[in-house]
Amino acid sequence: MKTVSKRDIREDRNNPYSGVERQLLNTFFSGIYISAKEFLDIGRDMKIDNLALKSRELLIKEIISRADKNEQTLELANRLVVIISERVKSYQILTDNYPKSIGIISQLVQKANASKRLIQGMVRANPYG
Repeated sequence: MKTVSKRDIREDRNNPYSGVERQLLNTFFSGIYISAKEFLDIGRDMKIDNLALKSRELLIKEIISRADKNEQTLELANRLVVIISERVKSYQILTDNYPKSIGIISQLVQKANASKRLIQGMVRANPYG
């Protein structure tokens, strides 16, 4: 079990995107899983240089930080929303093919849609968009 240090709490207070990071890194809350490779691909597509394959947590922190610094927050949000929307489409195909799974999968769809709203809120909260 990971313990939360005082430094972690201070960083969260100073980071306006910590909620988005936590949401995207925790499948239970987001309803989706975005791999380290997918985060890496997003960063490279956005021309964020010198990204190395690291843990998902380090990658998302670095990508969000550099997107914010380079005024690419809107682009990042759009790319994340596309990934989430693709996952939701996959979930809908699963429920069509396996109707008995609708109970579980509908929960994932709800969480994924909540993640999209959180990401869209990230853009609205950023005055540099």
